Amino acid sequence: MLVAPDARRRGVGAQLMQAAVASAQAAGKKLLVLDTAAGSDAERLYARLGWIRAGMIPNYALWPDGRLCDTSIFYRLLG
Repeated sequence: MLVAPDARRRGVGAQLMQAAVASAQAAGKKLLVLDTAAGSDAERLYARLGWIRAGMIPNYALWPDGRLCDTSIFYRLLG
């Protein structure tokens, strides 16, 4: 999930994640998994929303400028 830079810190990301969780629950899903850049604002958002950090993979992804970045893996149990 990406939120446009000018829309960040307004609750948009939290609303999108809550809608995604609600949709997954309605579809009968029991487990959700996601990954994000370690140390990012998104990582803090997911933790605040109750997602559990399972671990980190070093140098797994790229920043837009091509630099490698670590990736945090999160999960959330539903229902």
